[in-house]
Amino acid sequence: MNYGITESVKTTRSKIKIKDIVSDVVEKKANAIKYFLEGEEFKQAIVFGAYLSGSYIAYSLLKDCEEVIIVDIQPHLKDILFNDGIKFMDLNKLQLELRNGTSINPDLVIDLTGIGGVSPDLISKFNPKVLIVEDPKGNHDKGISKIDNTDKRLCVGAKKGVLKTYRSSKFSKTSGTMTLVVDIIMDSCREINELDSVLYTIPNLKYFEGTVFHEKNVKKFLTELNMSAITVSSIDHVEYELEEILSKNISRVDSFVKEF
Repeated sequence: MNYGITESVKTTRSKIKIKDIVSDVVEKKANAIKYFLEGEEFKQAIVFGAYLSGSYIAYSLLKDCEEVIIVDIQPHLKDILFNDGIKFMDLNKLQLELRNGTSINPDLVIDLTGIGGVSPDLISKFNPKVLIVEDPKGNHDKGISKIDNTDKRLCVGAKKGVLKTYRSSKFSKTSGTMTLVVDIIMDSCREINELDSVLYTIPNLKYFEGTVFHEKNVKKFLTELNMSAITVSSIDHVEYELEEILSKNISRVDSFVKEF
């Protein structure tokens, strides 16, 4: 806590950082997948989509897979991986290897690319034991539903599952990790702003995806996530209420894999 423009005004920054909210969401997605795959082991797993949950989900598979490969259309996203045991491959190289008939033969395929991501045609080139596709839809939105092709991607696999993520009692248009993080912070700000003595509440958000996909600067992006989620200006101390409201909104996120 710091003083504001005078000593009568207090500035409080949440102990919960943006990266903490990201971690909570991706961990729930990873746990949902692990629960769906419980008891199974794989020789080779391919995870499509390094951003934002792909790296953590790939890491969670290492104990049950001999080889885990993350595939992404953006080669610079290799920098987002935090474990040397995960192999990175850009999409063009994967397609080349598939044409050349090399050692790409995954028995587990996980597609996290969502809207406009991996095509059903590419997924159809595999013959996995298990295929999991993330459903990008949150609450119903006609525009999103119109272009979503989750069902068409579920075209191979002896066992197929749909990864679904949502917020209970709250509205999020997509299940994307960044969408959920932004919605959690914005809804928390609205609640905090209603507390007595609060002057204003600031979400410490920016267009993070511009840093990742336009500037192509993963290190800067990770640094940006390492900031307090919310800053509050108030007359009274609100540290406890701030953390409680943020934690409550984080806990609303739930993720599961529905067998298709």
